Amino acid sequence: MSVANIMGTVVTQSSYQRARASVANMQGGNLNAVGVLSAIQQLIPGTGVSANTQAFNGSGQSNLGIHPAMLRKAANDPEEMVRLKALSLDIHEMQSSSIRGLESRGITVYASGTIIHADGTSSGWTITRSPDLREQRRESRAIFELDDRPSQVELMRQHLEEINATRSWTA
Repeated sequence: MSVANIMGTVVTQSSYQRARASVANMQGGNLNAVGVLSAIQQLIPGTGVSANTQAFNGSGQSNLGIHPAMLRKAANDPEEMVRLKALSLDIHEMQSSSIRGLESRGITVYASGTIIHADGTSSGWTITRSPDLREQRRESRAIFELDDRPSQVELMRQHLEEINATRSWTA
């Protein structure tokens, strides 16, 4: 995977190129923070984008909270806009990939999100529910019992009988 370094932030090359093209296609003139949020929302549909940097806002979807200072910088500097958009794209892809990975293991994801802090670093959270371990054990046992291989107990019993048969006891 090739990467790009935008003002000290490392992002994937594909996100950088998409962000660069997106900024080049934007209307001229300065945006305000709301315009930046709207532009990022259009870039990553299906994700709740806001200036809310609380860990969980209760929406139950994928969330991206961007610190207002980052939004103000991006509104006034095209290079900052590219940086923020590329970072948002990478975060969205990472979040989607993580959710798919969790769901493939039977874990239910109720909500997830990432916060982009004022310095450009990010942190994330996920609310999940793992399957009931007791139910998993029951299913595993049922599958094992359907199998015609001897059980672990039976194998241990056979092993102990072999050991006792080969020992010679002296009085």
